[in-house]
Amino acid sequence: MAESGDRVHLERMLNLTAVRDWCMDRISIHSLSGSHDDARALTEEHMEMLRQIDSRSTLWMHIEKTT
Repeated sequence: MAESGDRVHLERMLNLTAVRDWCMDRISIHSLSGSHDDARALTEEHMEMLRQIDSRSTLWMHIEKTT
C-alpha cells in the first residue's frame, strides 16, 4: 500500500513541477517580449507554487466520467 501512495505522490510532484516550469517559461516569454505587466501578473498569481512545490497542500480533483 505504501508503494502505491509513493507512486501517487511522485506523479503529483511531477505534475506540479511541469506546471511550475510552464509558468516560468511563460513569465520569461512575457518579460523578454516587454510584457512586464503580464509577467508580473502571472508571477503574483502563482507565487506560492513557484516558491515551493508541495503536493500534499495542493487541492487535487478526481474527475469521473458519467454515462
